[in-house]
Amino acid sequence: MSNVVRSFADALALALPTAPTPTNPANDNVRRRLEDFRSALTTVDHTVTPAVDPGSLPAEAQAWLQSAIDGAQGTPGIVTAARNAATAGSWYQIYESGPASGHSGPEPHEVLTGGMFAAQMIGFRGLVTSDTLLAGLFLLGPGLHYPLHQHPATEIYFGVSGEICIQHGLDGEPQALGPGDVSLTPSNRLHALTVGTSPVLLLYCWLGELGGRQWWWRQDSDGHWYRDAYERTARASWERTASEAVPADVLARH
Repeated sequence: MSNVVRSFADALALALPTAPTPTNPANDNVRRRLEDFRSALTTVDHTVTPAVDPGSLPAEAQAWLQSAIDGAQGTPGIVTAARNAATAGSWYQIYESGPASGHSGPEPHEVLTGGMFAAQMIGFRGLVTSDTLLAGLFLLGPGLHYPLHQHPATEIYFGVSGEICIQHGLDGEPQALGPGDVSLTPSNRLHALTVGTSPVLLLYCWLGELGGRQWWWRQDSDGHWYRDAYERTARASWERTASEAVPADVLARH
């Protein structure tokens, strides 16, 4: 399994320096930040390989994955790495349905149940263990909208199959990310994802504060903004731990 992870990390590290960055504004200084990810990918300790329980996809998601793999585009190294990782990885559903926090009413993330899956290559639950880097595959179903949210980790997405629109900031114009493109989301940058009519397969990486609190933003009928905080429980499910009106100073920054 470590050979699959090594090939995954090497292929992504090689692709990052020259990949187009169509979703980021020029002042994001993407190239410098991508070097941090390239360095992290090339210095992973591949000797720490825990036993990982196999995880399979539901039938509908398996069909999405097969479609995405069949339509994968990019360099031979990226396509091969994605295909091998998709087979070797332990897939899991990112958001579960059902009560998570004792709050009344549906949780916002429940609209994503059954539409988002991941197979972690490197990280807490990866084929290779790391507490400083998360990396793997991210599968999103057709028509999915992942609403405005933010997290402490810095994140990159590298397109392998399908097209996804990424919005940066509260009033940002969504920009398309396709195969061979890379998008960088700085720490605590408000962002949203929207998938078109075809499933999307991405390679993802996180650096920084990996286990921090996520904030999900929502707007009421009067135009006021609120946000809900979610944190991982010991069971790996998401629990809402706070809700508040978005402070004026925070709103002004986004």
